[in-house]
Amino acid sequence: MAVYLEEVGGLKCYRSPLFKAFPEVVHGFFTRRGGVSSAPYSQLNLSFSVGDLPEKVAANRRLVQQALGLDSLAGATQVHGRREAVITNAPQALAPEIPEVDILLTSRPGLGLLIKQADCQAVMFYDPARRVVANIHCGWRGQIQNILSEAVGCLKERFGSTPSDLWAAIGPSLGPCCAQFRNFRQEFPPHLWTYQVRPKYFDLWGLSRDQLAAAGLKPEHIEITGLCTRCRGDEFFSYRREGLTGRQGAVIALRQ
Repeated sequence: MAVYLEEVGGLKCYRSPLFKAFPEVVHGFFTRRGGVSSAPYSQLNLSFSVGDLPEKVAANRRLVQQALGLDSLAGATQVHGRREAVITNAPQALAPEIPEVDILLTSRPGLGLLIKQADCQAVMFYDPARRVVANIHCGWRGQIQNILSEAVGCLKERFGSTPSDLWAAIGPSLGPCCAQFRNFRQEFPPHLWTYQVRPKYFDLWGLSRDQLAAAGLKPEHIEITGLCTRCRGDEFFSYRREGLTGRQGAVIALRQ
């Protein structure tokens, strides 16, 4: 089954059919539409760090929280690293973001894990055996560091997860149609050059799928949404396309 578009609370988001089998999970890969921000951040910008007015970002986050029926949202200042944060308490509405973290994990119901992106991948995890969710900010720099394997290791260490129990969805992001790296010989290690689909263009979706499988996930537990953010300017922010722009959000949580 392919990902499907739904409207929740006046906002449009894509949803993974993999998670549809788990009614205890709520999630959404949100588009850029439906928020209150003005150009060049129009409309549903969820990032405080791109130059948008903080009060508009806060209003957009409240819209997302209300649309999913959550008590709170937790986000981080993403830095393309490998650090994780296990979130056990619901943050206050205006609480600062967790500094320098790209792996978010929680077993607390009602708490949404927010990843912001404008070409990078948001990769959601769910472990139905341990009732824990995770959301990962996975750009190409994170892929070089194999952040997805690190995330699986964090789930094992912190919650006792078994990799074969995990389910994962790779959200809208830069597709092989647009993932051009002119200096790939300096940016990618040689063992990743095999993901080049034509000169200087890479299949980063396939790379994440293979890294998840190598970390122990079953192939049938991995889904790629297959939506390119650079191609779909009517739906998604894209740094590659626009430069100065906003960040859409991907959120996963356990229901109350």
